[in-house]
Amino acid sequence: MRGIEPRESAIEEAVSYARELESRLEPLDRLDPGDPFVYVSVGGGELGDLVLTAAKRSLGGRSAGIVTAAIDRYQGFPAQDSADLSAVVDMRDGDALESAISGFVRDPRSVRHAVFLEVEAVDTARVFEMATRRGYNVVSTPYGPLVGMDRLASKLLIERLGVPAVEWRYAGSLEELRAAAGELGFPIIVKPVMTSSGHGTSIVEGEGGLDAAYEHAMRHARGRGDEVIVERYLPELRTEGVELTQLVLRHFDEDGRIRTTVLAVGHSRPGAVYVESWFPSGVPAELEREGAEHAAKVANALGGLGLYAVEQFVVGGRVYTSEFANRPHDTGMVTRWALAEDEGSLHLKATMGLVVPAPRAAHPGSFCAARVVLAPDDVAPGAPVTSWSPNAAYSLIRRRGWMGDVWFFGKPTAYPGRRMGLAAACSRSLRAARARAASIASAAEGSISYGALHGEN
Repeated sequence: MRGIEPRESAIEEAVSYARELESRLEPLDRLDPGDPFVYVSVGGGELGDLVLTAAKRSLGGRSAGIVTAAIDRYQGFPAQDSADLSAVVDMRDGDALESAISGFVRDPRSVRHAVFLEVEAVDTARVFEMATRRGYNVVSTPYGPLVGMDRLASKLLIERLGVPAVEWRYAGSLEELRAAAGELGFPIIVKPVMTSSGHGTSIVEGEGGLDAAYEHAMRHARGRGDEVIVERYLPELRTEGVELTQLVLRHFDEDGRIRTTVLAVGHSRPGAVYVESWFPSGVPAELEREGAEHAAKVANALGGLGLYAVEQFVVGGRVYTSEFANRPHDTGMVTRWALAEDEGSLHLKATMGLVVPAPRAAHPGSFCAARVVLAPDDVAPGAPVTSWSPNAAYSLIRRRGWMGDVWFFGKPTAYPGRRMGLAAACSRSLRAARARAASIASAAEGSISYGALHGEN
Protein backbone atom coordinates (compact mmCIF):
# COMPACT_ATOMS: atom_id res chain seq x y z
CA MET A 1 0.00 0.00 0.00
CA ARG A 2 1.63 3.26 -1.15
CA GLY A 3 0.36 6.83 -1.29
CA ILE A 4 -2.72 8.56 0.06
CA GLU A 5 -5.54 7.16 -2.07
CA PRO A 6 -5.07 3.46 -1.14
CA ARG A 7 -5.03 4.43 2.55
CA GLU A 8 -8.19 6.49 2.24
CA SER A 9 -9.90 3.51 0.58
CA ALA A 10 -8.71 1.20 3.38
CA ILE A 11 -10.05 3.59 6.03
CA GLU A 12 -13.46 3.68 4.33
CA GLU A 13 -13.54 -0.10 4.32
CA ALA A 14 -12.34 -0.27 7.92
CA VAL A 15 -15.08 1.97 9.29
CA SER A 16 -17.74 0.06 7.37
CA TYR A 17 -16.33 -3.32 8.43
CA ALA A 18 -16.27 -2.35 12.11
CA ARG A 19 -20.05 -1.93 12.25
CA GLU A 20 -20.63 -5.25 10.51
CA LEU A 21 -18.12 -7.08 12.71
CA GLU A 22 -19.53 -5.81 15.98
CA SER A 23 -22.97 -7.17 15.13
CA ARG A 24 -21.37 -10.64 15.21
CA LEU A 25 -19.14 -10.35 18.29
CA GLU A 26 -20.19 -12.21 21.42
CA PRO A 27 -18.70 -12.43 24.92
CA LEU A 28 -16.60 -15.49 25.75
CA ASP A 29 -18.43 -17.34 28.50
CA ARG A 30 -16.07 -20.22 29.31
CA LEU A 31 -12.56 -21.61 29.05
CA ASP A 32 -12.17 -25.34 28.44
CA PRO A 33 -8.87 -27.26 28.64
CA GLY A 34 -10.33 -29.77 26.16
CA ASP A 35 -11.03 -26.99 23.66
CA PRO A 36 -8.46 -24.32 24.52
CA PHE A 37 -8.47 -20.73 23.37
CA VAL A 38 -5.24 -20.09 21.39
CA TYR A 39 -3.72 -16.63 21.80
CA VAL A 40 -0.98 -15.68 19.32
CA SER A 41 1.32 -12.68 19.77
CA VAL A 42 3.04 -11.67 16.52
CA GLY A 43 6.03 -10.02 18.11
CA GLY A 44 7.37 -11.21 21.43
CA GLY A 45 9.06 -8.21 22.99
CA GLU A 46 8.25 -6.77 26.40
CA LEU A 47 4.72 -5.81 25.34
CA GLY A 48 3.98 -9.28 24.03
CA ASP A 49 5.45 -10.72 27.20
CA LEU A 50 3.18 -8.49 29.31
CA VAL A 51 0.13 -9.75 27.42
CA LEU A 52 1.00 -13.45 27.35
CA THR A 53 2.11 -13.74 30.97
CA ALA A 54 -1.36 -12.49 31.96
CA ALA A 55 -2.78 -15.70 30.48
CA LYS A 56 -0.99 -17.64 33.21
CA ARG A 57 -1.08 -15.26 36.15
CA SER A 58 -4.76 -14.32 35.69
CA LEU A 59 -6.43 -17.12 33.72
CA GLY A 60 -4.48 -20.25 34.67
CA GLY A 61 -2.72 -20.91 31.38
CA ARG A 62 -2.82 -24.11 29.37
CA SER A 63 -4.29 -26.29 32.11
CA ALA A 64 -7.20 -23.85 32.49
CA GLY A 65 -7.98 -23.59 28.78
CA ILE A 66 -5.74 -20.93 27.21
CA VAL A 67 -2.67 -21.75 25.10
CA THR A 68 -0.26 -18.94 24.28
CA ALA A 69 2.05 -18.66 21.26
CA ALA A 70 4.64 -16.04 20.33
CA ILE A 71 6.56 -15.22 17.16
CA ASP A 72 9.62 -13.02 16.77
CA ARG A 73 12.69 -12.62 14.58
CA TYR A 74 15.42 -13.83 16.98
CA GLN A 75 16.03 -16.68 19.37
CA GLY A 76 15.62 -15.82 23.05
CA PHE A 77 13.07 -13.02 22.64
CA PRO A 78 11.40 -11.94 25.93
CA ALA A 79 8.02 -13.70 25.48
CA GLN A 80 9.60 -16.97 24.32
CA ASP A 81 10.11 -18.20 27.87
CA SER A 82 6.54 -17.46 28.96
CA ALA A 83 4.69 -18.67 25.83
CA ASP A 84 3.55 -22.28 25.55
CA LEU A 85 4.57 -22.32 21.87
CA SER A 86 6.95 -20.16 19.85
CA ALA A 87 8.46 -19.65 16.42
CA VAL A 88 11.42 -17.63 15.13
CA VAL A 89 10.83 -16.18 11.66
CA ASP A 90 11.31 -12.99 9.68
CA MET A 91 7.90 -11.47 10.36
CA ARG A 92 8.13 -9.30 7.25
CA ASP A 93 8.24 -12.46 5.14
CA GLY A 94 4.54 -13.07 4.53
CA ASP A 95 4.92 -16.74 3.62
CA ALA A 96 6.99 -17.53 6.71
CA LEU A 97 4.66 -15.55 8.96
CA GLU A 98 1.51 -17.20 7.62
CA SER A 99 3.10 -20.62 8.03
CA ALA A 100 3.99 -19.87 11.66
CA ILE A 101 0.51 -18.58 12.58
CA SER A 102 -1.13 -21.50 10.76
CA GLY A 103 1.04 -23.88 12.74
CA PHE A 104 -0.53 -22.62 15.96
CA VAL A 105 -4.10 -22.29 14.65
CA ARG A 106 -4.64 -24.79 11.82
CA ASP A 107 -8.39 -24.32 11.42
CA PRO A 108 -9.33 -20.73 12.36
CA ARG A 109 -13.03 -21.34 11.80
CA SER A 110 -13.24 -24.09 14.44
CA VAL A 111 -10.61 -23.03 17.01
CA ARG A 112 -11.31 -20.14 19.36
CA HIS A 113 -8.33 -17.84 19.01
CA ALA A 114 -6.96 -14.32 18.65
CA VAL A 115 -3.98 -13.01 16.67
CA PHE A 116 -2.42 -9.89 18.19
CA LEU A 117 0.17 -7.82 16.30
CA GLU A 118 2.60 -6.51 18.91
CA VAL A 119 5.14 -4.83 16.62
CA GLU A 120 5.26 -2.90 13.35
CA ALA A 121 7.99 -5.05 11.75
CA VAL A 122 5.32 -7.38 10.37
CA ASP A 123 3.75 -8.07 6.99
CA THR A 124 0.46 -6.53 8.11
CA ALA A 125 -1.05 -6.89 4.65
CA ARG A 126 -0.56 -10.67 4.75
CA VAL A 127 -2.07 -10.93 8.23
CA PHE A 128 -5.01 -8.86 6.99
CA GLU A 129 -5.44 -11.31 4.10
CA MET A 130 -5.34 -14.21 6.54
CA ALA A 131 -8.28 -12.64 8.35
CA THR A 132 -10.38 -11.90 5.27
CA ARG A 133 -9.38 -14.98 3.23
CA ARG A 134 -9.11 -17.68 5.88
CA GLY A 135 -11.12 -16.38 8.82
CA TYR A 136 -8.38 -15.62 11.35
CA ASN A 137 -9.45 -13.43 14.27
CA VAL A 138 -7.00 -10.53 14.05
CA VAL A 139 -7.64 -8.09 16.91
CA SER A 140 -9.07 -5.57 17.41
CA THR A 141 -10.30 -6.03 13.82
CA PRO A 142 -8.27 -6.99 10.72
CA TYR A 143 -8.18 -3.28 9.85
CA GLY A 144 -7.01 -2.14 13.29
CA PRO A 145 -3.33 -3.06 12.87
CA LEU A 146 -3.40 -2.26 9.14
CA VAL A 147 -4.41 1.35 9.84
CA GLY A 148 -2.84 1.86 13.28
CA MET A 149 0.62 0.59 12.34
CA ASP A 150 0.73 2.79 9.26
CA ARG A 151 1.47 6.40 10.25
CA LEU A 152 -0.02 7.83 7.06
CA ALA A 153 -3.24 5.84 7.37
CA SER A 154 -3.58 6.81 11.02
CA LYS A 155 -3.07 10.50 10.20
CA LEU A 156 -5.75 10.31 7.51
CA LEU A 157 -8.23 8.67 9.91
CA ILE A 158 -7.60 11.34 12.56
CA GLU A 159 -8.14 14.01 9.91
CA ARG A 160 -11.33 12.32 8.68
CA LEU A 161 -12.78 12.36 12.21
CA GLY A 162 -12.11 16.08 12.65
CA VAL A 163 -9.85 15.50 15.64
CA PRO A 164 -7.37 18.38 16.21
CA ALA A 165 -3.84 17.43 15.13
CA VAL A 166 -0.47 19.04 14.58
CA GLU A 167 0.03 20.12 10.95
CA TRP A 168 1.70 17.39 8.90
CA ARG A 169 2.71 16.32 5.39
CA TYR A 170 3.39 13.05 3.58
CA ALA A 171 6.59 12.58 1.56
CA GLY A 172 7.39 9.65 -0.72
CA SER A 173 10.95 10.73 -1.52
CA LEU A 174 13.76 12.98 -0.33
CA GLU A 175 12.65 15.64 -2.82
CA GLU A 176 9.11 15.55 -1.42
CA LEU A 177 10.55 15.78 2.09
CA ARG A 178 12.36 18.98 1.13
CA ALA A 179 9.14 20.42 -0.27
CA ALA A 180 7.18 19.47 2.86
CA ALA A 181 9.80 21.08 5.10
CA GLY A 182 9.56 24.24 3.05
CA GLU A 183 5.79 24.35 3.54
CA LEU A 184 5.82 23.61 7.28
CA GLY A 185 8.94 25.53 8.27
CA PHE A 186 11.55 24.38 10.78
CA PRO A 187 11.79 22.71 13.24
CA ILE A 188 10.04 19.57 12.00
CA ILE A 189 9.77 15.92 12.98
CA VAL A 190 10.57 13.28 10.33
CA LYS A 191 9.46 9.70 10.94
CA PRO A 192 9.02 6.55 8.85
CA VAL A 193 5.49 5.62 7.83
CA MET A 194 6.06 2.28 9.56
CA THR A 195 7.70 2.77 12.95
CA SER A 196 7.24 2.26 16.68
CA SER A 197 8.75 3.59 19.92
CA GLY A 198 10.35 6.46 18.03
CA HIS A 199 12.62 4.27 15.89
CA GLY A 200 13.83 6.18 12.84
CA THR A 201 12.41 9.49 14.10
CA SER A 202 14.40 12.76 14.00
CA ILE A 203 13.83 16.35 15.05
CA VAL A 204 15.26 18.53 12.25
CA GLU A 205 16.22 22.13 13.03
CA GLY A 206 17.24 23.21 9.53
CA GLU A 207 17.59 22.22 5.89
CA GLY A 208 21.08 20.82 6.48
CA GLY A 209 19.63 17.99 8.56
CA LEU A 210 17.12 16.68 6.02
CA ASP A 211 19.39 14.20 4.22
CA ALA A 212 20.49 12.58 7.49
CA ALA A 213 16.92 12.48 8.82
CA TYR A 214 15.64 10.80 5.68
CA GLU A 215 18.44 8.23 5.68
CA HIS A 216 17.83 7.58 9.40
CA ALA A 217 14.12 7.03 8.75
CA MET A 218 14.83 4.57 5.93
CA ARG A 219 17.40 2.64 7.97
CA HIS A 220 15.21 2.23 11.04
CA ALA A 221 11.76 1.87 9.46
CA ARG A 222 9.77 -1.10 10.76
CA GLY A 223 8.48 -1.81 7.28
CA ARG A 224 9.66 -1.42 3.70
CA GLY A 225 9.54 1.59 1.39
CA ASP A 226 10.74 5.17 1.18
CA GLU A 227 7.76 7.02 2.68
CA VAL A 228 7.96 9.40 5.64
CA ILE A 229 5.63 11.58 7.68
CA VAL A 230 6.68 15.17 8.35
CA GLU A 231 5.16 17.03 11.31
CA ARG A 232 5.47 20.60 12.50
CA TYR A 233 7.44 20.45 15.75
CA LEU A 234 6.13 22.44 18.70
CA PRO A 235 9.22 23.78 20.57
CA GLU A 236 7.06 24.86 23.53
CA LEU A 237 6.33 21.18 24.14
CA ARG A 238 9.78 20.86 25.72
CA THR A 239 9.22 23.60 28.27
CA GLU A 240 5.49 23.88 28.96
CA GLY A 241 3.74 20.99 27.26
CA VAL A 242 2.91 17.42 28.23
CA GLU A 243 2.60 14.32 26.08
CA LEU A 244 -0.24 11.91 26.73
CA THR A 245 -1.03 8.37 25.75
CA GLN A 246 -4.74 7.74 26.00
CA LEU A 247 -5.22 4.01 26.58
CA VAL A 248 -8.63 3.31 25.04
CA LEU A 249 -10.03 -0.12 25.92
CA ARG A 250 -12.99 -1.53 23.96
CA HIS A 251 -14.43 -4.44 25.93
CA PHE A 252 -17.57 -6.30 26.92
CA ASP A 253 -19.41 -5.40 30.10
CA GLU A 254 -21.52 -7.75 32.22
CA ASP A 255 -24.57 -7.03 30.05
CA GLY A 256 -22.80 -8.17 26.89
CA ARG A 257 -22.41 -4.67 25.49
CA ILE A 258 -19.17 -3.22 24.13
CA ARG A 259 -17.92 -0.39 26.32
CA THR A 260 -15.13 2.13 25.81
CA THR A 261 -12.91 2.92 28.80
CA VAL A 262 -10.15 5.56 28.58
CA LEU A 263 -7.10 6.04 30.84
CA ALA A 264 -4.57 8.87 30.39
CA VAL A 265 -0.84 8.24 30.86
CA GLY A 266 1.66 11.10 30.87
CA HIS A 267 5.01 10.62 29.19
CA SER A 268 8.19 12.34 28.10
CA ARG A 269 10.37 12.08 25.00
CA PRO A 270 13.27 14.56 25.38
CA GLY A 271 14.43 13.43 21.95
CA ALA A 272 12.41 11.25 19.61
CA VAL A 273 12.10 8.05 21.66
CA TYR A 274 10.23 7.05 24.80
CA VAL A 275 12.11 7.70 28.05
CA GLU A 276 9.58 7.85 30.88
CA SER A 277 5.86 7.72 31.63
CA TRP A 278 3.59 8.10 34.62
CA PHE A 279 0.05 7.62 35.90
CA PRO A 280 -2.08 9.58 36.71
CA SER A 281 -1.16 11.99 33.93
CA GLY A 282 -1.13 15.16 36.07
CA VAL A 283 -2.86 17.05 33.23
CA PRO A 284 -5.81 19.31 34.21
CA ALA A 285 -9.02 17.27 34.29
CA GLU A 286 -10.79 19.24 31.55
CA LEU A 287 -7.90 18.75 29.10
CA GLU A 288 -7.62 15.07 30.01
CA ARG A 289 -11.34 14.66 29.31
CA GLU A 290 -11.03 16.49 25.99
CA GLY A 291 -8.15 14.22 24.98
CA ALA A 292 -10.14 11.16 26.04
CA GLU A 293 -13.07 12.19 23.85
CA HIS A 294 -10.80 12.61 20.83
CA ALA A 295 -9.08 9.28 21.49
CA ALA A 296 -12.39 7.44 21.87
CA LYS A 297 -13.50 8.77 18.47
CA VAL A 298 -10.47 7.16 16.86
CA ALA A 299 -10.88 3.80 18.61
CA ASN A 300 -14.63 3.65 18.08
CA ALA A 301 -14.27 4.39 14.37
CA LEU A 302 -12.17 1.23 13.89
CA GLY A 303 -14.14 -0.73 16.49
CA GLY A 304 -13.63 -4.30 17.63
CA LEU A 305 -12.20 -5.41 20.95
CA GLY A 306 -8.91 -4.55 22.59
CA LEU A 307 -6.63 -1.67 23.46
CA TYR A 308 -5.88 1.37 21.33
CA ALA A 309 -3.06 3.69 22.42
CA VAL A 310 -3.63 7.22 21.13
CA GLU A 311 -0.69 9.64 21.43
CA GLN A 312 -1.39 13.32 22.07
CA PHE A 313 0.33 16.63 22.84
CA VAL A 314 -1.08 19.11 25.36
CA VAL A 315 0.33 22.58 24.62
CA GLY A 316 -1.04 26.03 25.38
CA GLY A 317 -4.31 24.70 26.71
CA ARG A 318 -5.00 22.67 23.56
CA VAL A 319 -4.90 18.92 22.86
CA TYR A 320 -3.42 17.68 19.59
CA THR A 321 -3.70 14.04 18.54
CA SER A 322 -0.62 12.69 16.76
CA GLU A 323 -0.97 8.96 16.04
CA PHE A 324 -2.19 5.70 17.52
CA ALA A 325 -1.42 2.01 17.79
CA ASN A 326 -3.92 -0.84 17.96
CA ARG A 327 -2.17 -2.55 20.87
CA PRO A 328 -0.68 -1.93 24.31
CA HIS A 329 1.94 0.83 24.25
CA ASP A 330 5.45 1.22 25.64
CA THR A 331 4.38 4.32 27.59
CA GLY A 332 1.57 2.23 29.10
CA MET A 333 3.95 -0.28 30.65
CA VAL A 334 3.85 1.89 33.79
CA THR A 335 0.41 0.34 34.39
CA ARG A 336 2.22 -2.76 35.62
CA TRP A 337 2.69 -0.81 38.88
CA ALA A 338 0.09 1.96 38.59
CA LEU A 339 -3.03 -0.16 38.03
CA ALA A 340 -4.43 -3.18 39.80
CA GLU A 341 -4.54 -4.82 36.34
CA ASP A 342 -1.91 -3.76 33.78
CA GLU A 343 -2.47 -2.93 30.11
CA GLY A 344 -1.30 -6.38 29.01
CA SER A 345 -3.91 -8.16 31.08
CA LEU A 346 -6.64 -5.70 30.04
CA HIS A 347 -5.78 -6.20 26.36
CA LEU A 348 -5.69 -9.99 26.69
CA LYS A 349 -9.08 -10.24 28.37
CA ALA A 350 -10.76 -7.69 26.13
CA THR A 351 -9.55 -9.28 22.88
CA MET A 352 -10.62 -12.73 24.09
CA GLY A 353 -14.15 -11.39 24.62
CA LEU A 354 -14.10 -11.60 28.41
CA VAL A 355 -15.88 -9.13 30.66
CA VAL A 356 -13.38 -6.54 31.90
CA PRO A 357 -14.04 -4.88 35.27
CA ALA A 358 -13.42 -1.14 35.51
CA PRO A 359 -9.65 -0.47 35.77
CA ARG A 360 -8.57 0.98 39.13
CA ALA A 361 -5.43 2.54 40.54
CA ALA A 362 -3.15 0.27 42.55
CA HIS A 363 -2.03 3.15 44.78
CA PRO A 364 -4.84 5.74 45.05
CA GLY A 365 -3.50 9.21 45.78
CA SER A 366 -0.02 8.38 44.45
CA PHE A 367 1.78 8.82 41.15
CA CYS A 368 3.67 5.90 39.63
CA ALA A 369 6.47 6.64 37.17
CA ALA A 370 8.47 4.33 34.92
CA ARG A 371 11.89 5.05 33.41
CA VAL A 372 13.57 3.12 30.61
CA VAL A 373 16.73 1.11 31.37
CA LEU A 374 19.00 1.53 28.34
CA ALA A 375 22.11 -0.18 26.98
CA PRO A 376 25.10 2.22 26.92
CA ASP A 377 26.08 4.16 23.81
CA ASP A 378 29.46 2.42 23.61
CA VAL A 379 28.15 -1.17 23.57
CA ALA A 380 28.95 -3.08 20.38
CA PRO A 381 25.82 -3.75 18.29
CA GLY A 382 24.92 -7.40 18.84
CA ALA A 383 26.97 -7.73 22.03
CA PRO A 384 25.62 -10.49 24.29
CA VAL A 385 24.23 -9.77 27.75
CA THR A 386 26.45 -11.87 30.02
CA SER A 387 24.91 -11.09 33.42
CA TRP A 388 23.06 -8.55 35.50
CA SER A 389 22.78 -7.84 39.22
CA PRO A 390 19.23 -7.20 40.43
CA ASN A 391 20.55 -6.16 43.86
CA ALA A 392 22.06 -2.96 42.46
CA ALA A 393 18.55 -1.57 42.08
CA TYR A 394 16.92 -3.47 44.92
CA SER A 395 19.48 -2.29 47.49
CA LEU A 396 18.99 1.32 46.42
CA ILE A 397 15.22 0.97 46.82
CA ARG A 398 15.59 -0.61 50.26
CA ARG A 399 18.15 1.94 51.54
CA ARG A 400 16.03 4.91 50.48
CA GLY A 401 12.77 3.38 51.69
CA TRP A 402 11.16 3.89 48.29
CA MET A 403 8.22 2.11 46.76
CA GLY A 404 10.01 0.93 43.62
CA ASP A 405 10.89 -1.95 41.32
CA VAL A 406 12.89 -2.90 38.24
CA TRP A 407 11.78 -5.10 35.32
CA PHE A 408 14.59 -6.69 33.32
CA PHE A 409 13.30 -7.72 29.90
CA GLY A 410 15.79 -10.52 29.32
CA LYS A 411 16.92 -9.53 25.82
CA PRO A 412 19.91 -11.69 24.93
CA THR A 413 21.87 -9.03 23.01
CA ALA A 414 22.20 -5.26 22.94
CA TYR A 415 22.93 -2.31 20.70
CA PRO A 416 23.50 1.33 21.68
CA GLY A 417 20.43 2.70 23.40
CA ARG A 418 18.47 -0.57 23.27
CA ARG A 419 15.66 -0.81 25.81
CA MET A 420 16.79 -3.47 28.29
CA GLY A 421 14.32 -2.95 31.10
CA LEU A 422 12.11 -0.56 33.01
CA ALA A 423 12.45 0.98 36.47
CA ALA A 424 9.47 2.19 38.46
CA ALA A 425 8.72 4.22 41.57
CA CYS A 426 5.53 5.47 43.24
CA SER A 427 5.13 8.55 45.45
CA ARG A 428 2.57 11.12 46.52
CA SER A 429 4.59 13.60 44.45
CA LEU A 430 4.92 13.23 40.66
CA ARG A 431 8.29 14.96 40.72
CA ALA A 432 9.57 12.56 43.39
CA ALA A 433 8.22 9.49 41.56
CA ARG A 434 9.98 10.54 38.33
CA ALA A 435 13.26 11.33 40.10
CA ARG A 436 13.24 8.03 42.00
CA ALA A 437 12.46 6.01 38.87
CA ALA A 438 15.38 7.73 37.12
CA SER A 439 17.73 6.83 39.99
CA ILE A 440 16.61 3.21 39.98
CA ALA A 441 17.04 3.04 36.19
CA SER A 442 20.58 4.41 36.49
CA ALA A 443 21.47 1.78 39.09
CA ALA A 444 20.00 -0.96 36.90
CA GLU A 445 21.90 0.25 33.82
CA GLY A 446 25.18 -0.01 35.68
CA SER A 447 24.37 -3.57 36.80
CA ILE A 448 24.22 -5.12 33.31
CA SER A 449 27.38 -6.70 31.90
CA TYR A 450 27.92 -7.06 28.15
CA GLY A 451 30.37 -9.36 26.38
CA ALA A 452 32.42 -8.78 23.26
CA LEU A 453 31.22 -9.95 19.88
CA HIS A 454 32.45 -13.37 18.73
CA GLY A 455 36.03 -13.02 17.52
CA GLU A 456 36.67 -9.70 19.30
CA ASN A 457 39.24 -9.30 22.06
